[in-house]
Amino acid sequence: MNRIAPYVTPLIPAFVVIGFFVWFANWIPQTRWQPPQKQQISTALTPAELAQIGQTIVRQRGCLACHTIEPGAGVKGGGRGPNLAGIASRRAQGVKGGPENLVDYLAQALYEPGAYLVEGYANIMPSSTGAPAALGYEEVVAVIAYLQSLGKTPTVKVGDVAKPTSVKSASPSAKPAAVGAQAADPAALFASLGCDACHSLKAGETKVGPALDAPSLKQAAAERKMSFEAFLMESIVNPKAYEKKGVPSGVMPQDYGTRMNAAQLDALVRYLAAQGKQP
Repeated sequence: MNRIAPYVTPLIPAFVVIGFFVWFANWIPQTRWQPPQKQQISTALTPAELAQIGQTIVRQRGCLACHTIEPGAGVKGGGRGPNLAGIASRRAQGVKGGPENLVDYLAQALYEPGAYLVEGYANIMPSSTGAPAALGYEEVVAVIAYLQSLGKTPTVKVGDVAKPTSVKSASPSAKPAAVGAQAADPAALFASLGCDACHSLKAGETKVGPALDAPSLKQAAAERKMSFEAFLMESIVNPKAYEKKGVPSGVMPQDYGTRMNAAQLDALVRYLAAQGKQP
C-alpha cells in the first residue's frame, strides 16, 4: 500500500475534479423530446374537472399562439385571433344565423372555425381536430368546458356535444380554388413564401434563420413544451414567441398568419412537422 501511495496521491485532485463535473453534468436538467401526453378523459368527470383538463390542452396544443386571454381587453386583445377572456359571456346566445346557444357555438368554432368569423379576423384557423391541435372528441369537450369557464360556470360533460359528421377548416362560402396547387404542394408553398431564403431543411446549414432539421425542431419544441405541430404553428403565426439565440431578432415576417388561409397553414405545418419527425 505504501508503495502505491506516491503514485495515487498526486491523482486525487484530478479524481475530485472529474467527479465534480460528472455530478454536475447529471445534476443539470436534461432536455428530452416528450410530446404533450394525451389526456385521460372519462364520462365520469365533472364539468369543472373537464375545464381543468381543457385549460392544459389549450396551452399545450398551440391555441395561445393566436388567441390571448386578456380580461378587460375586449374581443380584440393582443392576439391574431379573438381574445378568449369572457368568451362565454359574449357568446352565451350563440351567433346570429348560426348556433343559438353557447355549447353549440363553441363546438362549431372548434370543428368548423371558418363557419363564423369575428369581424376583423381572417379565416386562418384550421379545424381543431386536424393539425396542429389534433384534438379527439373527449378533448374537444374538455376545451369547450374550459371556454365555458371563461365568463360562466362550465356545464358540459362528455356526451353532451355531438361528434362532427364532417370536419371543415373553411366556411362553405370560402373558395378552395384560391389556394391553388400551393396547398397541395407544401414544398412549393414553402418556396413561394420565401421560407427557403432564410431557412434550410438540412442539418447544420444555417442561413438567416435557424435550420428546420429534425434535431433542431425537436430541441426547440421540447424547450417550448409543445408538440411539433403546435410549435410550428406558433412559429409561423407568432414568430416572436420563440427566437433561437444567435439568429437575428424580428427578421421573420409577422403577417404569415393573415397571408395564408387555413388550408395553406395546415399544409405547411404538416410538411415541416414531417421534417422534424424524420429519424
